[in-house]
Amino acid sequence: MDVNAGVNADTGRFASLLTQGTYPRALYDEVLSESHGCVVAPTLGSILPNWLLVIPRMRVINFARWQAATGIKPADVVKAVLTGYDLDDDRVFWFEHGPSEEGSSIGCGVDQAHLHVIVDAPFSFQDFVSATAKGSQFKWQDQSGTTAHESVKAWASYLIAASMDRAVVAQNVGRIGSQFFRRVIAGVVKRPDAWNYRTHPHFDNVRETVRSFGCQSP
Repeated sequence: MDVNAGVNADTGRFASLLTQGTYPRALYDEVLSESHGCVVAPTLGSILPNWLLVIPRMRVINFARWQAATGIKPADVVKAVLTGYDLDDDRVFWFEHGPSEEGSSIGCGVDQAHLHVIVDAPFSFQDFVSATAKGSQFKWQDQSGTTAHESVKAWASYLIAASMDRAVVAQNVGRIGSQFFRRVIAGVVKRPDAWNYRTHPHFDNVRETVRSFGCQSP
């Protein structure tokens, strides 16, 4: 299937980023690279530097549905990004808030699939998983990092945090509220009030991400 099929100009928060053409863009809407029909960009509200977003050009609500439509595993897209930037697997983990419908709070105000990819976090993936479990009442299931999205039930909302070796998945999570994993990371780095991308854009970290990843092309 054409991974760019279904592209729609109405992509909400990512409209500028996903629109083809050259014109002035916000710093956080700079396309750093592309792979498998997805763009790689920095993100507004980077609590940490070296925080990337992976966003499909296809109009789709979450990556579980994107995988069902394209046959491509989200982990394979992340792996391609790692390969392009010559990053070892153990330097990276990623996560997704997976809404099941538009307008839900779990989508963080963005009705378009996107993976958050963190490079060289100042804490381990295990620390992140532990904080995630403590920060919610959901039943988290251990999965393979490469096949986690295959476990998501059709039309379920979900949260996934993953490395290449391991993933944890919770489903039917609509009541968790907005920006759950951002809140977890802000707590881990002792900045509990700095999680909201709307009020804390963290432009310095966005600039550092662009400096680190803007001159290469996976």
